[in-house]
Amino acid sequence: MTQPDPTIDSLRQQIDDIDDRIHDLLMERCALVERIGALKTGDADALRPGREVAILRRLTGRHIGAFPKAALVRIWREIVGALVGVQKPMTMAVAQPERGAGFIELARDHFGVVWPIRTTPSPGQVVRMVAEDQATVGVVPLPGQTPSEAEAWWTTLASDRPDIPRVIARLPVYPHDSNSGGDPLEALVVAKRPLERMNQDRTEHDRTLIVLETAGDASRDRARALMGAAGFDAVDIMASRSTEDSQVHLVVVEGWVGPGDARFASLLRDPVRHANVIGGYAVPLAP
Repeated sequence: MTQPDPTIDSLRQQIDDIDDRIHDLLMERCALVERIGALKTGDADALRPGREVAILRRLTGRHIGAFPKAALVRIWREIVGALVGVQKPMTMAVAQPERGAGFIELARDHFGVVWPIRTTPSPGQVVRMVAEDQATVGVVPLPGQTPSEAEAWWTTLASDRPDIPRVIARLPVYPHDSNSGGDPLEALVVAKRPLERMNQDRTEHDRTLIVLETAGDASRDRARALMGAAGFDAVDIMASRSTEDSQVHLVVVEGWVGPGDARFASLLRDPVRHANVIGGYAVPLAP
């Protein structure tokens, strides 16, 4: 006996049933996150940017059908952002260099709509707000994306002090057309996190940011050569800054590199004066 064709009402009822199941699973996921938060001790934070990217890599890798991957990522970012706040209250500081620059939207796309947000035109002020615990995380434009680079805020992270913020993520984790109308916006996320804790959050595809200071006026090509000679794979020089007697480069290195890496012993020779790990990030997904 053949089954009758489904009616629109019956199909809508199935959709309602699915919505209820999705909602039930969201509440179940929230309860599990609350249990994880209760098990954490001391100053353990709720941010796990490496694990978050790994989850999205897995989900987008298994995704099939007509539902857009960009929408899938946006939904999961909203879920994760909300549940991070369930474990511990969070606040955001965002550098918005000029009206309509779009970095607030970039931050909201990543962390969701529930976090309180404070804005300032200055990336350096965002870093200070995080350092002084006025914000849990800060979102700053990728060096070179704003008209004024006078601050070179990234040089202030080249310190061994435990209260110095570190770079923990790069945005967007899944590039799409939300910032259409010009070059896609990119940003870095900073938070107060010990580098050894970041090592625990590493994924199968990470990059590390190292501030390299050399005597004289070593070019970017020279900086790459110095890094390569010490065994580092420098994939990019994100920014550079000259002083009276030195050159400072923000070098992007393939893989996670801890401050105790043995290769630094080979690197720290003339003309290199200092080399400081200031953080890193799980490589964003390909669109």
